[in-house]
Amino acid sequence: MTRTQVNEKKFRRINDKSLRQLLIHRFLNDYGYDKGEVTATAIVDDILKTVEDYFVITLPLEKLATGDSLPEERYLSYGHLVWMAVPIDEYPQRGKSIVKTRMKPIILTYLAAEDIESFRNGFTSRQLRINRLVRWCYQAYDQGALLTQLDLAVLLNVCDQVVCDYVNEWQKTTGEILPTRGNIHDLSGAITHKKEIITLYLQGHLTPTIAAKTKHSKEAVDRYIRDYESVKVVRTATADIDKISHITRLSKRVISQYLDLIPQQHLQAIDENLANAAANDETTEQGETQ
Repeated sequence: MTRTQVNEKKFRRINDKSLRQLLIHRFLNDYGYDKGEVTATAIVDDILKTVEDYFVITLPLEKLATGDSLPEERYLSYGHLVWMAVPIDEYPQRGKSIVKTRMKPIILTYLAAEDIESFRNGFTSRQLRINRLVRWCYQAYDQGALLTQLDLAVLLNVCDQVVCDYVNEWQKTTGEILPTRGNIHDLSGAITHKKEIITLYLQGHLTPTIAAKTKHSKEAVDRYIRDYESVKVVRTATADIDKISHITRLSKRVISQYLDLIPQQHLQAIDENLANAAANDETTEQGETQ
């Protein structure tokens, strides 16, 4: 046996003591898996990758070896925690549960310097929670993910209604939209983000500017504008929300929200045109009858 072969044997003896090899052995010998070692190995590698993504966020060793600069937020430090969140580009669909939704690990700063500083200056639990809530939403957004109000409720150890109150209070005070999943993916019943987007649109701002100001994707902004224009066009033909819903394929709740955003003078002009059209139709029918 050559030295190379001896070294290879030593390598295998050490390497085969890994968790990866243990799981492969379990698949092939204890779990009744009969699809072969190649497939079992692929499954185990995928499981380990999933576990690593869920619990550990580390820097690639080869990057460290070359001295390449890497994002500091990929380090887990004191006061940090890993949380699973929905990516910004993972849009909701009807019947799509969270089990069928793609997730990604993000790092949140649970204890920040500003939190510690608040002990010196005095604080209320409510303000501390709101500060953390806002910080987490923006940290998730900066890492390409979104937190739900339920996520925030679990992290803050409060009920989701309390989180809802915190979010509404902050948005009302600042006049800004917090990048929660409900706001960005239009899952909530609030019209705050729609109002801001359509208001900017009516002021003449273009999609890239609106997207930057509201922290929405360009695709989402265009969708809001397209739906708004669709509702406005159909509203010129009928005031019946059921008919508008049928034509635009939007829910009646969403249609009501868009109708509230149409300028009042424009609605009055639409109603006048509808009344005139109805009067003309009535006159025509009477003439045909005579």
